[in-house]
Amino acid sequence: MPTVFRFTLFAIYRASVLPIMLAAFLVCAGGGELFAGEFKKADCWFEVPRDRTMTCGTLRVPENRQTKTDAEIVLSAVVFEPDLERHEPIVFLTGGPGQPVEIGSREDIDGWWDFIGAQSWMIGRRVVVVDQRGIGKSDPSLDCSPFFVVDHWNSILPSLDAESRLVDVQKKELLACRSALIAKGIDLNAYTSEQNAEDINDLRKALGIEKWVLYGVSYGTLLALEVMNQHPEGVSASILDSVVPMDINYLDEDGPNLDRSLAILQKDCLKANGCKQGLAEAVHSIARQLDRQPALLRSAEKHPRYTYVSGANFLDLIFGMLYDRETIPSLPELIERTYKQDYRPLTDIMFEPDDLEISQGMDFSVTCSDTDPPDLSGKHDQYWANWAERSDYTWACPLWLADDRPASLKKPRRLDIPTLLLSGEYDPATPTVWANRAAKTLPFGQVVVFRGIGHDVIDSDPCGSKVADDFLANPRRKLDTECVDQLGAPEFPGHVEELWSGLSGMASKQRRLPFRSGHRAAISIE
Repeated sequence: MPTVFRFTLFAIYRASVLPIMLAAFLVCAGGGELFAGEFKKADCWFEVPRDRTMTCGTLRVPENRQTKTDAEIVLSAVVFEPDLERHEPIVFLTGGPGQPVEIGSREDIDGWWDFIGAQSWMIGRRVVVVDQRGIGKSDPSLDCSPFFVVDHWNSILPSLDAESRLVDVQKKELLACRSALIAKGIDLNAYTSEQNAEDINDLRKALGIEKWVLYGVSYGTLLALEVMNQHPEGVSASILDSVVPMDINYLDEDGPNLDRSLAILQKDCLKANGCKQGLAEAVHSIARQLDRQPALLRSAEKHPRYTYVSGANFLDLIFGMLYDRETIPSLPELIERTYKQDYRPLTDIMFEPDDLEISQGMDFSVTCSDTDPPDLSGKHDQYWANWAERSDYTWACPLWLADDRPASLKKPRRLDIPTLLLSGEYDPATPTVWANRAAKTLPFGQVVVFRGIGHDVIDSDPCGSKVADDFLANPRRKLDTECVDQLGAPEFPGHVEELWSGLSGMASKQRRLPFRSGHRAAISIE
């Protein structure tokens, strides 16, 4: 998707594993060599909370199973142990692609225990959390942050005299990262969803787990579907939150998905008397106008910074805010003020602190191998055409991967694995039509749509957890969705003052959402 806020709000990293006695955990007191297929237990690299039992360790896997070289990857995993194991373990599959699962510090681990404690469906289960290949504590990491200047990837200029051709700057930084990773002997073509899925299955076998429950969020749902297709024998059930099907060219879908979400926003806002007629049309008009003449914004800092906001940048922002249930109610006011060329709310958001919290190299390797650039044939008259065309991936993929063959979309197998597919009604990145599409080959799949919610359902409302709990109690039974029926549209503030205060400070949260971590489209001012 174009520089969309695939950033990861991803404070929802959670999953599970099986008993230590069943897991092939070998205490590695004096170090020693790691061997493929063996999970090596090690001292946790963080302080284990008091009265908690945890298992930490690593697993070596082949870097590229197709070329069969000797190169290996070391995956880092943490097992959150229950007081009493009563059910099959759960493994959490994070989004991004490239989002770390946050298992590096005591603070991260406390957050995980808080999350697990709030999920009744995780009680009595081992929860396995693993940093996927190329991410976080796994080695090697495809982290480009030493080469990427955050402001460059967010189209921020230190002064009006600064280099304004940011795309050229971004290309240099991307190539510098690529060269450094290749110099280390890393095969960038090996970091794919297919190889990733094999890693997850290898981890299951190394832990001695016969079957487990897959819990994926955003990109993690595509990974879960890959695992189900390749190794259904190891999966008892799946919970897919914000679903990405295997057989869709997702970079080609952002424009229509945005249209769909804006139509829902306009309908709900009109019913609530919170906005005027023509909200969606106002977005179209703003995008076209800013593409013709980008707006120059200046920060309110002592040493001001600058940014030129194009229509693509504006649509990035709208797309990102639709992810988050907390920011959706503020959208009508932001749109109306921007339409009237009152750029104060827009300025506050555009200069909010932001960092690159994902493994950018993993993001590019996976996305560039999974999907093709958007096909805009016959679509150049759409208000979102420039936004789609200026996607980071459009220019980055040909530079990142030497193999420029078109992506081959996988044909999903028909599987009888019980699967819960959760969808937020407003979600522009992984819309409900995608969940329905994935469910077509899952006869025991159940799609549940959550009113008024964007991306990442379980982390957005307790009802998501209740539905997951009911599902795992009997995965083949029809769900009880009483709490879903009680959800309503967003509560749009009734006064300008309320809307204005709602805009302040929201951007940093909204920019850490799952599914494809990107950055604002860079523009060039001649």
